Amino acid sequence: MIDETTAPSAVGEDTGSRTGEGTRQATPESTNGMHRQTSQRRFFLTVFVPLVAIYLATATWSPPYDADTLTNVLTANELGTNGDVFLDRHEHLADPVFQGVVSWVVEAKDTAAAQYPPGAAVLAAPLYAVWPADDIRWGRTVFGTEVVYDVPPIAPAAITAAVTVALGVALLGLAIRPLGGDRDALLAAYTVGLATGIWSVAADKLWLHTADVLYLSGGLWLSARFHLAAGLSFGMAALTRPHTAFIGAFAAIGRTITSRSPKPMVYIGLGIGAGLAALLAFNNAVFGAFSISGGYNIEAGRFLQSGSGSFLSNVAGALFDVKRGLFPFSPFLLVLLPGIPAAWRAAPHWVRGSALGGIAYLAVQLASNRFSGGSGFWGYRYPIEMLIAVAPLLFLAYTEWASRHRVAQRLLGGAVALSIGIHAAGALRCAQYLC
Repeated sequence: MIDETTAPSAVGEDTGSRTGEGTRQATPESTNGMHRQTSQRRFFLTVFVPLVAIYLATATWSPPYDADTLTNVLTANELGTNGDVFLDRHEHLADPVFQGVVSWVVEAKDTAAAQYPPGAAVLAAPLYAVWPADDIRWGRTVFGTEVVYDVPPIAPAAITAAVTVALGVALLGLAIRPLGGDRDALLAAYTVGLATGIWSVAADKLWLHTADVLYLSGGLWLSARFHLAAGLSFGMAALTRPHTAFIGAFAAIGRTITSRSPKPMVYIGLGIGAGLAALLAFNNAVFGAFSISGGYNIEAGRFLQSGSGSFLSNVAGALFDVKRGLFPFSPFLLVLLPGIPAAWRAAPHWVRGSALGGIAYLAVQLASNRFSGGSGFWGYRYPIEMLIAVAPLLFLAYTEWASRHRVAQRLLGGAVALSIGIHAAGALRCAQYLC
């Protein structure tokens, strides 16, 4: 098993700054620490800079925006310009006939608001606060009903999506870096960032998944030492999509098993709890009830009675559907599957925990939402959070298995190239409004 005691060095902590010491003569230990920090910054920039350039070039910069992402744009604009989430100017979109077609604006206290929590909107709000107001009057016919509404500038959302996802992938690279060499970790980060829906979906528009790429990756990286900060990052993911709390919780358990101390679980748990508490408070302030669901119209009874046949068909669609499925769009994952047993044996407990949390997240998602494929994006968006969570284990599937077999290496190289080509085609199509 890989020794997790090497992981904290990857965070590049400056012990002098933490203890309040002033300038001091360099020692071999402090010199090595500065070298690690420099190496870490270089690694981060080597991932972040090229990816953000690619993402900016292929993001969607103007309408039309689909219902989910337009909803986040409306909230981000309202937060940035007026400091609240109430969509008074778009109250007419709360009519059920427009929900899911134009946006997901729903009834709220005395007005209307987004169905979604604000985890993604808060990232774009600062740009909307300084961006020149230039709303577009947009109109369309929905089931025979004419509707006209204002669309805020899309450019701040495009910039936010590109920068947020590039940051997240770079942090994920830092999280997996202690598990192998820099070269392999760089290649892994680029594979995650370009050969999956993280590029063609999360970096294209302002999805909830966009924010989760950053929050979950940041949590995994920080969990090596800065447990409360990691918990707060996982908590922001829970504030965005509540069931991502499984990922942070399982990763915390793994860190606790390794350290043989309750501190990781306690502090990471506190951070996740803070995110869930913020979600409850937000839903009470906006929708008048302390609930996880908030503006979502969820019938708990129907969810609990969901049949296994339906769940299995959802799993089959999510993984194998030719038009949307995870494996047809990212076939390199199939090549890595035989390496999972070897990866599991070598994996630190936090890697195992994160992977189990990612599977739990996706299971809840597929149990609560039928597979329909969706529209307005390339690939399938629900597995994105799971991909972040299982990335460290997949990295070990390469280092512990694929890298040691020539045929597997060749197959993997071809499958990664094919996956990047598939998502490049999708990113370019979406940039031309052809999704």
